[in-house]
Amino acid sequence: MRISIIMPSYNQSRFVEAAIQSVLSQEFNDLEVLFIDGGSTDGTMDIVDKYRDRLALCISERDKGQSDALHKGFCRATGDLVTWLNTDDLLLPGALFDVERSAKADPECEWFLGNVMWIDSGGGILRCRRGEAYAPLWPRLGLLTAAGPSAFFSRALYDRVGGINKNLNYQMDTELWWRFIISGARFRRLRDYTWALRLHAEAKVSGHLFQDKNDPQAIIASAAQMREAEHVNALRDSHLIDIGPAARRGAVLVKKALSPSYLRSITESRRWDGKRVNEVFGI
Repeated sequence: MRISIIMPSYNQSRFVEAAIQSVLSQEFNDLEVLFIDGGSTDGTMDIVDKYRDRLALCISERDKGQSDALHKGFCRATGDLVTWLNTDDLLLPGALFDVERSAKADPECEWFLGNVMWIDSGGGILRCRRGEAYAPLWPRLGLLTAAGPSAFFSRALYDRVGGINKNLNYQMDTELWWRFIISGARFRRLRDYTWALRLHAEAKVSGHLFQDKNDPQAIIASAAQMREAEHVNALRDSHLIDIGPAARRGAVLVKKALSPSYLRSITESRRWDGKRVNEVFGI
């Protein structure tokens, strides 16, 4: 089984080497890495050049943003399963082994969802989240714990739903997961933590956490995120059971309260609070 990992990048010289190393250090034989850079000007490609001979594709050219870069990568990927990793994040040790094990246990499954932790710019663990196992009812009530690039899916599933929405800049992943669900796809939850999402001031999605809310650029970004959220919510709502928002919220709260995965997430968040991800995972 081949796994393709697309790495979209733009001006991430501060974090890009750690991201690449987190992928190339995986104990997995048939790995295809496609590095798609948007024309970085900060020395990113000087770092990437050290690893070029281990990359199936490495390009640096101006593009129309992350979704465009992902589209380029998916068009060229040859893996049985595909995913992506942003170059300020980390693929955690054992992630690909976890995917392979799950795929062998369930050969008919086309979609595997991992578990995520949030880290700060220095690698300190901020929070952990283990998602629930698949059950047809919960997405119909609005519960879908699918965190960004912790998803591995078949190229056939990706193509069936029409691929990444290049018109979205912030919630292209969430929208894709809902299109998977609406198409009838089920997922299999991976056992371990898969992805470390780094929160920092320069990040596209989390950067607003570090900005003055009155900053003009922050206002523009916030408005764009809200527009995309409205689009995704409308898509999600088309799939929901019509029992009313209050009843749905209540059902989701009960589900979380009784979920071993959710409770374990809280325990692990407390246990690892303040520790660095390399201490916990040996990277």
